[in-house]
Amino acid sequence: MILMALLQGCFKKMAQSGLADPRDQLAMLKKNLTSGVIDQLKATKTVFFLQKDNTGKNDSIQAALSSVWDLAPLIFDDISNFGKYAGDPQYSYFIIEGNTTNVRMTQGSYSNTHYYLVLRLFKDTDLKGKNTSSGLCRIELYPSWPTIQLGEGNNPEKVVNTLYDKGHFYNWSPVLLKAELASAQTNIKSKIRPWLFEEINDPQLTRLISKDTLYVPQHLLNQFNKFNGKETSYPKNLFASYGYKYRICGDAELYRIFETEKRGRLLFEYVKSSTDKFVTIYDVQNKKIIYKKYTPTSYNLKSKDLQNIQ
Repeated sequence: MILMALLQGCFKKMAQSGLADPRDQLAMLKKNLTSGVIDQLKATKTVFFLQKDNTGKNDSIQAALSSVWDLAPLIFDDISNFGKYAGDPQYSYFIIEGNTTNVRMTQGSYSNTHYYLVLRLFKDTDLKGKNTSSGLCRIELYPSWPTIQLGEGNNPEKVVNTLYDKGHFYNWSPVLLKAELASAQTNIKSKIRPWLFEEINDPQLTRLISKDTLYVPQHLLNQFNKFNGKETSYPKNLFASYGYKYRICGDAELYRIFETEKRGRLLFEYVKSSTDKFVTIYDVQNKKIIYKKYTPTSYNLKSKDLQNIQ
């Protein structure tokens, strides 16, 4: 209950912070980060709250993230210890949050719930007194259908109580989290928080994908049935329309290629966030995104999504 009170207090304070656009609180808008905010972040210890682990995956996540995050010392803890850090300006933190929006139509209404990982500072102002609680980066999470049904996005208590304990996110893995944090860190160092829906097509994209293998995490390839919520595997020939070298890998092989042998460079990510679709390619060597395509009111990978990369 103490943890929930602290979380509710933090979110309430953010909501009352006077930000002109509520999307800024959700870290959706493009934002130029000040030198004061960057210096403040560097002066903290960054806490990464881990999900409950029944598979031993957390050890690999800690090792992977510790090797890439260098803006501040990185520490790991259970979400139940949130109160240990709350309100202390010595800490920044990555935490899972959610947001639910209601869409009204002539024939009725429906809800879209989005879950994401956000980096926030416990201290609310930078050296110039400007509010920084809107978040320094936002990373979209890809929840399973049962995870969507666990909690309500606008209820911090449900988000924390359910998602850290029972939630399952297809892109919550050592290799993907490392690529996500590395590219976010590159943006922060450049003093930029990108627009959530920004599309990226790097000038070197064609050269890179024609030269290097694109590694595709197998656990991302889930086809969603919007009528019954069932998730099934994609056909094996889906990537045939990609046109360049690729390899679909299980978690163990992906970890060996990127973490043990350190020979992987291009990493594919597909994220279904409610009815939003994101297709991304990470250049893990240069710690940045080289391709990103956002498609609203669309989900499930299609041949044209892979053709668009070309």
